[in-house]
Amino acid sequence: MINLLPPAFKSELRYSRYNASLLRYLKLTILVCLGLAAMLYGGRWYLGQQTAAVEQRVAQKQDSIKKYKEVETKGAALNQRLNSIQTIQKSQAKFSVLLTDLAQYMPQGSSISTITLTGDDKKPVRLTVKAADYKTALAFRDSITKSSRVSAADIESIKKDTESNFYVVTVTFSFNPGKAR
Repeated sequence: MINLLPPAFKSELRYSRYNASLLRYLKLTILVCLGLAAMLYGGRWYLGQQTAAVEQRVAQKQDSIKKYKEVETKGAALNQRLNSIQTIQKSQAKFSVLLTDLAQYMPQGSSISTITLTGDDKKPVRLTVKAADYKTALAFRDSITKSSRVSAADIESIKKDTESNFYVVTVTFSFNPGKAR
């Protein structure tokens, strides 16, 4: 094919093709830039939403942590009270041990009527015992002092109950330190 166009027109035709290609690339570049800008804006909006949600969750967690701090404080106080109770309980006399000891050392013909705490540091326990005869009533004091848990025992009174024909003995005693646990 023979091209009979003048060189100036050929040159214009070539540049018009270049301009058309350039215009197409420019439109494509603008579209890509607009797409990138939309993605950038959308990403920023999405990250803003995520940041707000995370900040809200952090605030909720901090509130729950504050509540747990209160629970922790109450738990620590309760634990301290429980430890104090355990310490007191370990240092106090156990009357179940005392009762088995008393039952072991009680003379025949005697029975415990009452056990009371006196509030006295030196003689904290008072026993009222019924004995079949006077000799058994006197022997009760000696028999409970044989226990390793009892340090001292004193007879406060011996009375004869005329109705039941028993002797009622009142004895106060104290424990050996560390033995009544």
